[in-house]
Amino acid sequence: MSIAKEHRWLLLAVCAAQFFMPFMVAGVNAVLPPLGESLGASARELSLLGAVYTLGLVVFQLAGGTLGDIYGRRRVFLFGLSLFSVLALVLGFIPHIDVFIGLRLFQGMGAAMLSSSSLALLASAAPKEMRASYLGLSNVAVYAGIACGPPVGGLVAGWLGWRWLFWGTGLAALAAMCIMIFRVPLEWRTADKEPFDVPGCLLYGGAMAALTFGASCIADDHLVGGGLFLLCLVLLACFVWRELRSPFPMVDVRLLRRNRVLSLSLVAAFVNYCSFFGMVFFFSLYLQVGRGFSVQEAGLMLALQAAVQSLSSPLAARLCDRYDQGLISTVGTVFCGLGLLSAAFLDMDSSLWVIVGAQCLIGAGVSLFALPNTTIILEAAGPQRVGQASGLVGTVRTAGMLGNLTIITLTLSLFLGHEPVGTDNIDAFLHCMRVDMVLFGILSLLAVGCTLARNSSGAKAA
Repeated sequence: MSIAKEHRWLLLAVCAAQFFMPFMVAGVNAVLPPLGESLGASARELSLLGAVYTLGLVVFQLAGGTLGDIYGRRRVFLFGLSLFSVLALVLGFIPHIDVFIGLRLFQGMGAAMLSSSSLALLASAAPKEMRASYLGLSNVAVYAGIACGPPVGGLVAGWLGWRWLFWGTGLAALAAMCIMIFRVPLEWRTADKEPFDVPGCLLYGGAMAALTFGASCIADDHLVGGGLFLLCLVLLACFVWRELRSPFPMVDVRLLRRNRVLSLSLVAAFVNYCSFFGMVFFFSLYLQVGRGFSVQEAGLMLALQAAVQSLSSPLAARLCDRYDQGLISTVGTVFCGLGLLSAAFLDMDSSLWVIVGAQCLIGAGVSLFALPNTTIILEAAGPQRVGQASGLVGTVRTAGMLGNLTIITLTLSLFLGHEPVGTDNIDAFLHCMRVDMVLFGILSLLAVGCTLARNSSGAKAA
């Protein structure tokens, strides 16, 4: 089936936006040294750049999906894209690190609105038989952004200066916004008369803020980190209590309780992202500290996973159109687990092909899992709640990544204390990496169990 003309412009705008978000994140990580030197930032201040962006992302993803259901997914997409692109341009002119950090929080908010509305737009516009193909193209754009961010960011910083990374991305994102404004006049909304659940949003935002800061400080201060995690649980309990009693909840908790396909798919996504997200962190240190790779050499090696994810996403879309989506997502989770467990055997004498193989397995596994699992979630939620479901997809993904970060932080603190990773403690680092890879492999097995339970509950191919 051919893609309608208006859908081609929609796909172009959405895929461009989906490319720019991870491209910016990965690119900023690559230019942190010159950025920090230019702004006079400490290592702690540089670490906050990622933390506050993640905070904006995790707090507003769910709200963005629900706002799209109420006020229109195209409108929320344009708001998020305008906030993201304008702030990218402004950040290129900021001379002070404190202001820079504050604006990154609002850029994360824009990215959250953009992320949740993008999936909802594609799911709303696509014919059912092509939904997986539309979402597959979006996944290709995301993984391409992840792969291109570090090398392009490094080249731009070296040739033109780090500020041009922000200016160039902002201008390109504004072009995508113009496409959406002038070429995609249609609007999609399903809950015109529902008020937005402000108290629920505040409770949820507080819980996610506690989770984010708890994950970032748990290693330095176990008491404060543990207290923030406890606060997160209390606020989440209050949030669930509020949603069960609200006539217009931000999250339909009753639907999650009734719909096992939806709830198990979300749990599988959380556990799976909690398992494989930190692999790049470990491999980067292993290659640079343990094997003597340069930053550029390690970056090229680690781009392999994102490249495999991008190349295998179209294959995953075709498989979803022909076979049972639940089975495909289960196979993808198995691939992720095998890749993680294979990395548990790394030592100083291991062949680099072990890393190549692990990245290929995980890259293919992520594509085979994420696309069908996301499609199942959006279809299980129904057309009335597709924006809310899209926000939940982004939320469990980000929460899983934060969970992975917390595990890594705690185990590194246990095995290395507060010492930086170096040649003198590389054996302790390798031991920590092996323990975490086994733990993450076990988490992948739990995700496999969730997908199998979901499949037995009636998840069928689209």
